[in-house]
Order: sequence, then C-alpha cells, then structure tokens
Amino acid sequence: MNDARILLVDDDVALLEALPQAILLRMERVQIDTSETATDALERITEVDYDAIVTDIKMPVMDGLALLEEIGKVRPGTPTLLITGHGEHDLAVRALRGGAYDFVAKPIDRDYFIASLERAIGMRRLDREVERQRLALERHASVLEHVDDGVFLVDDAGVIQHWNPAAAAVTGLTPSAVLGQRADDVLPDWRAVCPTIPITSVPGPGSTGARTLPFVIEGREVWLSISGVAFEDGVVYAFRNLTEERALDELKGEFVATVSHELRTPLAAIYGSAQTLLRDDIEIGEDKRQRLLQVIAQESERLARVASDILLANRIDAGRLQLETRPLDAARLVQDVVDQMRSCFAERDDVTLELIATEPASFVAADEDKLRQVLINLVDNAVKYSPDGGAVEVRVEPNLTSLRVSVSDGGLGIPHGEQQRIFGKFYRVDPQLSRGVGGTGLGLYICRELVRRMDGRLTVSSKEGEGSTFVVELPLAAAPAAEPDAPVVQHA
Repeated sequence: MNDARILLVDDDVALLEALPQAILLRMERVQIDTSETATDALERITEVDYDAIVTDIKMPVMDGLALLEEIGKVRPGTPTLLITGHGEHDLAVRALRGGAYDFVAKPIDRDYFIASLERAIGMRRLDREVERQRLALERHASVLEHVDDGVFLVDDAGVIQHWNPAAAAVTGLTPSAVLGQRADDVLPDWRAVCPTIPITSVPGPGSTGARTLPFVIEGREVWLSISGVAFEDGVVYAFRNLTEERALDELKGEFVATVSHELRTPLAAIYGSAQTLLRDDIEIGEDKRQRLLQVIAQESERLARVASDILLANRIDAGRLQLETRPLDAARLVQDVVDQMRSCFAERDDVTLELIATEPASFVAADEDKLRQVLINLVDNAVKYSPDGGAVEVRVEPNLTSLRVSVSDGGLGIPHGEQQRIFGKFYRVDPQLSRGVGGTGLGLYICRELVRRMDGRLTVSSKEGEGSTFVVELPLAAAPAAEPDAPVVQHA
C-alpha cells in the first residue's frame, strides 16, 4: 500500500492514540489524521480527499451515522468504516444501508480491521483509476467529436459504443440510431466487409494502410477508406468518404474512353481519305477528290475542337483562363451565332432555327469570343439532341438588370435526375438516352464556367422526351461611348 491517507474519527482519546499505532505496525507508507469530533472531521474531509475514513458510531453532537450521511454529500466515493459497540447490531445494519463500506465491532479484531481497511483503500484507488480513465475517454471522445474523419467504436460483442459527428455526416446515420446497436444491423454489409478491414494493435501514422470498400447505407452506395485499431475491449474504426473521388475516377476513366473514341473516329476518317487520295491503282474523279478533301477538313476541325475543349478545361481548372470583358451588343452577337449555325446545319432540312429578339440592341459586359463559344455550343447541342427534327428557338430577353438568352428545343430532353449533373466535368448523358450522340462531356462544363466568370449563370429546365431549355443570364451593361470617326487620309 503506497501513500494512503486515512482519517480516524472518535471521541475516545485513548483509541485515537492506540489505533494509529496498530495501523502503522501492519501497513507501510500510510499517513493518519485524527479528529475527536465529527465537526472537525467534516472540515478535514472538505479539504482532503482521503483514501478511507474510520469513525465511531456513537459520538456527541453528531454521531457516526450523521457523519456518514455528510460524507456521502461531500466525498461520495470515499469508503467509510464504522466502529460499533457490543450489541449495536441494528446500528451496524443501518450504517451499511446508509452507504458504509464495513463495520468493525468492539473490541476491535485488529487483523480483520487492517484487512478491511486495506480492501477499502484498494477499492478507493480502483475507483479513482476508473474515474481517471473515464475522464480521459471523455476528453478523447471530445476530440473525436471535432475530427474530420468518421470514427466509431465496436466492442467485443459487435455493438457500436461510439459514433462521432463526422461518422453521422458521412453515413447519414445519427448517434441515437446506431449507439447500442450491433454493427451488422446498422451496416448491412458489415459481416462480409469487416474481416477485410486492415486492423492494427499499434495506433499511429503508418501503422496500417486503409482499404477502400463499398457500403450500402439506406439504399445508397458509399465508398469508405477505412482502417481499425484494436484495443482491449474492441476496435476503433476510422474512415473517410471517398465516394465522390471514386465517382470522379470513374468519370475520368469514361472520359479517357470517350476521348479515345472521339479521336479515333475522325482520325480513321482522315487516314482513310488520305490513303485513298494517295493510291495510284485507282482513278479518282474530281468530285470524289473534293468529297475526300472535305472529309479531311471536317474531321480535322472536329479533332481541333476536341483538343481545344481539353486544353480550355485544363486552363479553367488551373485558374489560368483570362477573359477580355467589355461592353458588347449581345443581340447582334446572338444574330451572328444563329446565322452561322444555320449555315452549319443547312443540310438538316428537318430542323428550323428561329431567333426572337425583343429589342434591337442589348449590351452586356462579357468576353465576346467566349460568349460566342457558349452560344454556339448550346445551339449545336439543341440541334444534335433533336434527332427527329423540329424547331430550335433562340430568344433574347432583357429585363431591368440582366439579359436572358435562352436556347430551346423539342428534342430528347434530360431526365430529372441528370439535370444538375450534366454541368459536371466529364459527365455525359447515358448514350441509350441520347441515342448515341457523341461528345467529350466537357462542353456544358466549359459553358457553365465561362458564364460564371462573366458574372452570369447558366441554368437548364427539361422534361424527358419533350425537349430542353438552356438559359444564359448576364448582367446588363451600359452601351459604349461612340468613338469619333477617324480622319480620312488622302494620298496624292
């Protein structure tokens, strides 16, 4: 027993002198304080957290039972032994019911008394250690409440005992819904996935590598990078949500495949046309030669557009895109774009391209080349996604603060769940829904980013099978001041 501190309370001075000597003979490193009254004892107990208290039951002013009650208020965890006289069995029972650790009858059996005292001190130290660990766990749990990683504790019985806010945010499962529940009831895939999770017994950086695994939680698939640390009573698991990263990786993979296709198709056409022109064993008429040269030119333009989209998207992501913003007549620009696209789709006699402008001139602050690129892309999409033909309507509508340019078609339309995703990088509508219309999946991403950098916004409304309307909204700008006519220089 090391550094134990005991308080003896008794109005019998002779006992207060003899009992400490008996204790010191049998116990080492024990400090003993004495009090002749319960009032003095309470003052000491308030100041000192004793390992054990020994008090007589019968004392003047305040007896041992009353002192026991006060100790329960001031130091509820301190074990208290009561000394009783011969024939005071009823008092001893009352003492035990009142929370006394033990009672010792007079005359005192010193061996029993010392054994009981040692047990009381040991219990008190054990209680302190449990409390220390509880406070430490609370501090650790408090820290875990604020970490970005999801953390949860599964005990040896497979029951979840801790679930931090990050775990709730990632999974959508609240602590009240999971605490006290079996992990395989909360996480349907747990029984199969758990054995594959890397677990170490030595916590710390690099102690184990996390593994990325899929979980189906409330009907949705979540990919978690998860690892565990084993403790005496269970395993603490930490995880990060990699669902978006995995989805992006999948989109990148699809993008690589798409770009490969978008490059391979025109390259095959160019290569085939060029090889045909180079052949000496066949005679190529002028009409066929011109058609082959036209294929080479068109497919070369297509390759250039693919490369341009990739490079532009990279510049946007890297923050290297610079816009030359100035006031420009958007109504005139839209008219130019419509005229240009009518020429491009002259062979599509099943599609009509209509322009509706309520005012002859509407100025916005924008980069003319980039805004032209946005409008061309939107009109081009409207025609391509109208495989059965129909009207494509371009409408220019200024209001008090902004200008709306809308491009509407009556084509395939976009499913409701896809309408926000189409602006994501690399994203393309399911080919089965788009009837195989190609593309890199960068066009609408680039359009949205360009419009946003011109302080505008690009939105869509659509109904599957009935068509789509894309709207570019830009803030109005004052018309530029007219420049004086340049002097005419005449030469002799």
